[in-house]
Amino acid sequence: MKRDRLSICIVPCSNLMPSMMVATLGIALPEIRETFSLSEVAAGSLFSVMMIIAAITSGVAGRLADRIGRKTVLITGLSLLALGFSAAGFSNNRILFFCFLGVTGIGYGFTPPSLYAIMSDLLPHRRGLGASLVSVTYGIGGAIGAVLASRVIAAFGWRAAFVSVGMIAAADMLLQLYWIRDTQRARGAAHFGSFKDALSFSIMILALAEFVGGSVFWSSAAWTPTALRSAKALTLQETGAIMGLLSLANMLGSFSLGSLSDKLGRKCVIALSAFPAAVAAFAVFYWLESLVGLALGIFVFGLLKASVPALVIALAQEAAPAGSAGTAAGIIMSLHYTSGVVAPLIAARLIAGTGDILIAMLLVTSVPLVLYGLLIGTVRDADAS
Repeated sequence: MKRDRLSICIVPCSNLMPSMMVATLGIALPEIRETFSLSEVAAGSLFSVMMIIAAITSGVAGRLADRIGRKTVLITGLSLLALGFSAAGFSNNRILFFCFLGVTGIGYGFTPPSLYAIMSDLLPHRRGLGASLVSVTYGIGGAIGAVLASRVIAAFGWRAAFVSVGMIAAADMLLQLYWIRDTQRARGAAHFGSFKDALSFSIMILALAEFVGGSVFWSSAAWTPTALRSAKALTLQETGAIMGLLSLANMLGSFSLGSLSDKLGRKCVIALSAFPAAVAAFAVFYWLESLVGLALGIFVFGLLKASVPALVIALAQEAAPAGSAGTAAGIIMSLHYTSGVVAPLIAARLIAGTGDILIAMLLVTSVPLVLYGLLIGTVRDADAS
């Protein structure tokens, strides 16, 4: 029992690594552009490479977690993250740099589905809490990565930052290799559900809901700073503070909504938080103007929209056949990453088409949140514990 309690704290730390790497890549992007003489489009595609490959591999990783064991897939993911990111730091060739980021993307795709499955095994009756802990550590990793990368890049350059984060990922992998006991692997093939059975109507609805709800996460992360600075006339420092508050609200919201969903039911908590989140988004982008008002609005918005992707995964795991928790997590994460590729581009087209960034932000936040809540509401009550 004591080991299980410690595992609840240690295992989610694996999700520090994907967000640390994304944050490091973002901070180092100007130096990387200069090193490899990249255009703005080519520089932006560095993120797309990782996300597209993560979207493709997440479904495979989730299925493998059910078939060959959660620990095996997680350790493989962390190893690929460490190898790909470190090797990218040593690369002097543009093509090789892209290829190593592709390897990192495979690790990115392998890590969360297996991690969500492990937490589901550790907390079978509190899946909301388990999934929210994974999401919270992702947010913490992004904050740590941004601070660490800025310090290391300033002192030693972007390559040192890449290698440093890669070494941290390797250390994390060794810790998880020593600590995790893969009980799922010992259960035998008879306990694994088929992939066809896992693709139930409820799972497909939840995957669509994740794509829609995830689009709010990615669009707001990508374009809210621009909206605040250009349309709300905030300074760079004020915008940074507001975005930091949004990140904090996402973490607090994920933990709070996860805990509530274990008591009140996941379908109820997800659906009922989505609609107020849509109202909060409307207030932030259309109504509020003062710094204090925007800070309060963005905090409420982040708090209420934080059911993505953790609680959708928990709900999908409960809707999936026995032995398919990894498969369910992989399907949901695949749509989450796909949304990460598509949503910012759709937002950009809407901004260009409407000529009004605030109207565009309403279209990519409030409207999808309402649709997200409605989709969750269609999931059968028998599956939505």
